Amino acid sequence: MAVKIGQLTSKDLFTIPNIITYFRVLCIPAFVILMAFAGVKDSFTLLYIALGVFVIAAVSDLFDGWIARRFDMQSGVGMALDPVADKAMHVAVLLCLALCTGLTPLGKNLVADGTLVSPWFVHWAFVVAIFAKEIVQVIIAIYVLRKGVSIKAHWLGKVSSFTISVGVIMAFFHRYVAYADWGILAWGIVMSYAAAFTYLKDVVLQVKRIERGEQQEATPESVKEADQRAVREKREGVGK
Repeated sequence: MAVKIGQLTSKDLFTIPNIITYFRVLCIPAFVILMAFAGVKDSFTLLYIALGVFVIAAVSDLFDGWIARRFDMQSGVGMALDPVADKAMHVAVLLCLALCTGLTPLGKNLVADGTLVSPWFVHWAFVVAIFAKEIVQVIIAIYVLRKGVSIKAHWLGKVSSFTISVGVIMAFFHRYVAYADWGILAWGIVMSYAAAFTYLKDVVLQVKRIERGEQQEATPESVKEADQRAVREKREGVGK
């Protein structure tokens, strides 16, 4: 028997899109280990292999969404886990680009030979800013699932996530880009806070509607049906 919690159901755990999401989660410890060795061994080869793992994870994110919509495999599990996996990867990458460069020979040697003024490829302040925001959003996401609220991705969240990803990739080449990567990261983080506020506002409004009986709680079936309907409407619109 399938176990249901809010919009989640155990029968959706092993769909192809969700398996790809699990793979993306497993990329996180692989990335962290590579970055740790890159920092300690002062190896740019390992640094760029770690970048490759990050890129593979990012590309897999595109595929799981496409497969879910193309073959009607949308699920509450995927809608809940996918953004969490993205956020965990972002935090891990930023944390490693800070600690595995600023506190290791990888960054310190670049300062010693005059290439950089500071050993930090990503300053620790960026990590604190985004980590605080992600912690709050994960807590909100758990609350959303328990309350049966259905939240769709906001364009501002997508743009901020893309901007941060661009800044992260540029940070791997920090010694060549003259701190342009920090400017892009800062702008992406500002947009992510704006997106989080929009997300929280939507959650609060929906919870109030549910409590007043003006809106039905989201279920695994309703979440999947709504997503499939949105895909059909988009296809029909394109067809016209």
